[in-house]
Amino acid sequence: MPLQVFKDFHERLALQNPKRSFRLHQIDRPGLIIPVGHHLTIAVQHHCLIERISCAAALLNLSPRIELPRNFFLVVLGSSEEIGATEVTRKGDMLLAKFNMFLDAGFLQSVVGTASLEIEPL
Repeated sequence: MPLQVFKDFHERLALQNPKRSFRLHQIDRPGLIIPVGHHLTIAVQHHCLIERISCAAALLNLSPRIELPRNFFLVVLGSSEEIGATEVTRKGDMLLAKFNMFLDAGFLQSVVGTASLEIEPL
């Protein structure tokens, strides 16, 4: 999946929410995807690589063989927060997931840390 899909998604969000910052951060950190089953049960967890993240979405690297429901929780390893997310697009091993709520700036900073390479702002 080209990075342009991720940028286009953030451009649309920026137009809808002009007071928000949608900076993309390349973090390449491991994460867990927790699909929520019937009656909010958790049957399995899938490991993924969180390549890029912003306050609104994340670009995940995940095996194309893993089938997921449209809605799931994302956990950045090293954090105890479960982030509600929804699949936007999926192509091959790349999955673009939007967050159900914008991430708090403090939480995003703690996830990104000082090792982040900021990708050009939108």
